[in-house]
Amino acid sequence: MKIKFSGERYRYYILGFLALGFFITTAIFSYNTKDTNELFFSIEDGVYIDFDEGWIDEDGNTVNIADLTYHGHKDRESYLFYRTIPEGLTGEESLSFEVKHMGFCIYFDDREYDGYDYGETPDSLDFVTNDLDARYVTTDFEKMIMQHYTDYYKLYGVDYIAYMADGLGSGLGSRGAGTYLRTMQLYTSDVGDTIYLELFPVYSNSKICNMAIEPASAYIRSRIMAALPSFIVCIVIILIGVAIIIATKLISDQRSGRIYESLAALIILVGLWSMIETHLLDYVLGTSEYLHTISYFLLMSMAYPIAVFSDMVTLKPHKRIAGIVFWATVILIDYCTFTNYNEIFDFHETVYLSDLLIMVTGFFVIIRIIMDQKFRKDNDLHVNTNWIDLSLAFITFMGLIDLLRYINILHIKKIFDSGFFTRIGVLVFTIGMFINLFIDTMNRNRQADKAGAYMEMAFTDALTGIPNRGAFLLKESEISDRMREVSKRKKDVNFQIVYVALDLNGLKIVNDTLGHATGDDYIVAASGILMQAFSDYGYVYRVGGDEFASFIVCDNAVDRYLECIDKMCEMIRDYNEKSGRDMQMHIAYGYSVWTPGDHRDISKVEKDGDEAMYEKKRQMKKVAAKKKS
Repeated sequence: MKIKFSGERYRYYILGFLALGFFITTAIFSYNTKDTNELFFSIEDGVYIDFDEGWIDEDGNTVNIADLTYHGHKDRESYLFYRTIPEGLTGEESLSFEVKHMGFCIYFDDREYDGYDYGETPDSLDFVTNDLDARYVTTDFEKMIMQHYTDYYKLYGVDYIAYMADGLGSGLGSRGAGTYLRTMQLYTSDVGDTIYLELFPVYSNSKICNMAIEPASAYIRSRIMAALPSFIVCIVIILIGVAIIIATKLISDQRSGRIYESLAALIILVGLWSMIETHLLDYVLGTSEYLHTISYFLLMSMAYPIAVFSDMVTLKPHKRIAGIVFWATVILIDYCTFTNYNEIFDFHETVYLSDLLIMVTGFFVIIRIIMDQKFRKDNDLHVNTNWIDLSLAFITFMGLIDLLRYINILHIKKIFDSGFFTRIGVLVFTIGMFINLFIDTMNRNRQADKAGAYMEMAFTDALTGIPNRGAFLLKESEISDRMREVSKRKKDVNFQIVYVALDLNGLKIVNDTLGHATGDDYIVAASGILMQAFSDYGYVYRVGGDEFASFIVCDNAVDRYLECIDKMCEMIRDYNEKSGRDMQMHIAYGYSVWTPGDHRDISKVEKDGDEAMYEKKRQMKKVAAKKKS
């Protein structure tokens, strides 16, 4: 038997292959990542001070460190800020903050050493002392810091380097190191000292934010708890997408199923992407570079399910775009991967191409839906102005907002999550999908109920209420397929298919002597007896005026047939005793059995069963004739 795959199925396989290769490659590269979050939890007493505000730049302006943007910055260009350590420290606090693709160095102007042990801080600080020793300076960044330290010592009197990181990654997915939490121990002797913060943004949208003075463990907990609600929402979004895919299996219409599958795939992709962008996994796992690289891949793949949806949902004749978007996605993935690992451009610097592909595809889908609605109206077709249209437009708009934020054209204070508005769009989109799915399911159920009623009328005998010859022919086709299927498998000596032929004797005599109304009652009574007798193992079908048939399909079906015949004969005796009529009911019966390995087709099996029934009928007539004589 040949298995046929659609072009769409092949495309999913190719994307899956690319995804597998991409993840394996990035996983191998991830071993080279330099930074990890060092999470530690303990119960500490200490104060909490919001430290984002109150910084002073080199021009004397007071700034909020979290609101800074770095448009047009040059590579390794630095920005210097300073402020005073406030009073009230207990010695349990740390200067804690979150960095995203950001290098930094923290200086003090007159810090007392106070027995500070650098073994308690990240290993990257081992070279730093209050008197710089060139023997420990190895990287270009450290050489630059040493030069800056010398300059700032002369300009501002700084005499101590407390904490530094270059903000660069290993090249896994971008030049930046990703998102990390940083903590630096503070001491009571630091109160009143001036702290200098030098920033080295890798990109124009690099960030340092959520800066606070509080116990390190409390800070880490607070960041995890702040990200947790969004993370849970993303998990719910992913589960909803999976549930929709499962629900589509219940939709008999293949086209509708593919529509919802493509939309569910989009929900899952956006859910996974948004989940990574909450940075909770960054905080907990400390593998920010790898997670960011996966995020880039998800973003690159997101346009394809939108295009599949567009092709499936519209009726207006037009060229399908799913194939075009698919190859655009493949080329985009190959191009970005090639340029990243050949150090031409990194994934972060080419992310605008992914955003552009999504936006163009999304807007094109909206236009096609509008055109399709007009086409339906012009041709008096069903117009389905549904929630998906509106929610898809909404998610496209929300994605545009996040894109503008990502490239620093739009800046919204206090919102640092790059997928914040997209997630809102996905939530609205998901709700719209469920509303549309519910309405569509209700409409289909109503149509199915009508179709089922018509089908029942078409395959039910009007007089007796039992299945008619049309239903028998359907069952016959099903049994024929079953015979072919079983023949291909290993033989089962117990499996049997029994065809039962039944004929109501004396119907013509009843019609001629007692009238057709009594004849109809006679048929109805016989039908009821047969249905009850065979109900445990199958249906009885009225295939002619006084002819009935049944199939018994199971192990040891002949034994089941004999049970049914015994039950039928007993019920006929009871009926004859209670009817009080001179004309007694008699039903002739016969059967033919098919077992695996039998080369007869269904027609031959039925013919043999009919012959057995006619032989039984002849025997019953002989017995009746002897009784009369």
